[in-house]
Amino acid sequence: VQTCAPPIYGVRGIPASALINPEGEVVWFGHPSSLSGSKVKAALKGAKKAGKGGFLSMNLQSEYGGKLKKAAESAADGDLGKALATVRGFLADEAFAEKEQAEALETEITAYVGLLQSQADSFLENREVLTALSIYEALSDSLKGHAEADASKTAIEKIESDDQLQDELKAAELLVKANAEIARRGKKKAAKKFESIVKKYPNTKAGEKAEKFLDSL
Repeated sequence: VQTCAPPIYGVRGIPASALINPEGEVVWFGHPSSLSGSKVKAALKGAKKAGKGGFLSMNLQSEYGGKLKKAAESAADGDLGKALATVRGFLADEAFAEKEQAEALETEITAYVGLLQSQADSFLENREVLTALSIYEALSDSLKGHAEADASKTAIEKIESDDQLQDELKAAELLVKANAEIARRGKKKAAKKFESIVKKYPNTKAGEKAEKFLDSL
């Protein structure tokens, strides 16, 4: 996840989509309405099946067997809190024979949590509040009862108590609806929703995007 995605992928207006293969190469770019199922299928050829937990699902760098297999499966399914609880339970057991592997798995999980937290922080700094909040909330929920959830909880509280961030959030939610309107009714008929965002939230990130969309008509 990159906050600088637009310049990297050549985005000049919205909506725009980039299709990236498992090697990180951009294999298609254009308006989402022109993206076909065959193009997606071709780009995903050879990719591992996504875990049930969406972006929380881990692609573990090592294989973990024995008693750690279930913890590894939990991590792959995006249940990071459950995975950590299982691993730390084994680490607390002095008789557990696979401590080196357990420590490696714990390190992988906490590093991934740190990566997601860092990405969310970058989104928040870039005023992409809706995206940041979705990551913070997912981490906070998945890691309930673990110290690793504290940073996300603090960030959520900050968003909830900051009037400017709340405006960014509300504007972003309206922008999602406005973009959905394009798919239903076309650009020109959806323009009023974009105009409303610019008028109500002119100094927000979403307001800037809405204004760029209107300028492109």
